[in-house]
Amino acid sequence: MIDGAKLLDAIYEIVQDKKIDKSIIFEGIREGFQKAYEKFFDPEAIIRVEIDENIGTINVFKELVIVEELEDEWLEIELKDALKTYGENLKIGDKVYEPVEFTVEYSKLAVMQVGQIIKQKIREAEKAMIYEEFLPRNHEIVGGTVKDLTETSYLVEVDGVIIPIWNQKTIPGEFFNIDDIISFYIEDISKDNKHSQISATRIHPDFLAKLMEIEVPEIMEGIVEVKAVSREPGKRAKIAVVSHEENIDPIGSCVGASGSRIKNVTKQLNGEKIDVVLYDEDKKVFVMNSLAPVRVISIAIDDDNNECFIVVPNEQLSLAIGKKGMAARLVANLVSMKINIYSLDVANEKNIEILWNGNITKEELENTSFIENANRRRENRS
Repeated sequence: MIDGAKLLDAIYEIVQDKKIDKSIIFEGIREGFQKAYEKFFDPEAIIRVEIDENIGTINVFKELVIVEELEDEWLEIELKDALKTYGENLKIGDKVYEPVEFTVEYSKLAVMQVGQIIKQKIREAEKAMIYEEFLPRNHEIVGGTVKDLTETSYLVEVDGVIIPIWNQKTIPGEFFNIDDIISFYIEDISKDNKHSQISATRIHPDFLAKLMEIEVPEIMEGIVEVKAVSREPGKRAKIAVVSHEENIDPIGSCVGASGSRIKNVTKQLNGEKIDVVLYDEDKKVFVMNSLAPVRVISIAIDDDNNECFIVVPNEQLSLAIGKKGMAARLVANLVSMKINIYSLDVANEKNIEILWNGNITKEELENTSFIENANRRRENRS
């Protein structure tokens, strides 16, 4: 026999601890007793479970169909027996419900089934609550406290929910200790994921975009808009911005006085250096802005193949490509286009047409001051 008082105490404890509706627990109990009977007695039986939610009593009934002549004693009852047991107002085809005896074997099996089902329902309810709670924060930055470290992730608590941030989703070189406060970007939220419902990241381009939004009031107010972001997490990033008001400088707004705003964002990204460039609807202008301080001699865009061909001064080729190609990758990702960069000498060797449609003229290129400044910049970088 099930102790009703203990049952209600256990249900109350689960509801308080897991913060789920008690109806979920009662549904699990009903389902558990049904499945236990199906396994222990008859898989074809129709079982009804009644629970008094005030005192915790459980009654189980088996559905029987009234027949003239008995063929299946597990599913049927003869009319004469039904009239004796359940009253006179019955006829062939009616259904009655026979109480199921709580034998020791049935009770043990039922308790085991109930335990398994309730655990499953708790997991499903918790996932549903997490999904509903965090869905409004999808594609936003949230903050939490590091509660534990594993070999593969940081376990971060946010409003009582533990969210893993996998190592590959953190910025290279950064490290957090237990009880540190950490912010991250919610990349996606799943209703059902066996590893983690919440995909948390610190390396997504939109993490930088959202940090800029927090740091720069003009972005938050919609005066300045972030049009594109390209990152090599922990190393360098480029962010393209545009102003919707003529008297507002979008680059100055993002950089801040003495670089204060951009420095604050860099600090949160483990020292990641951020270049702010001016966005332009003209693809050629946008590419040239993204390459600065590299000057462009010639630029041609193949729209059909989404590809760009750029010729730069000999002295600035290494600056345009960057260490291990990082500068070129950043530009390519920012403008969402394949970038081909050639020095002037190589372009001439390959018979590439020099259009002289960039942001430097032939006269400027041949000026000794440009060459000296380019060489000086290259020496400083090395």
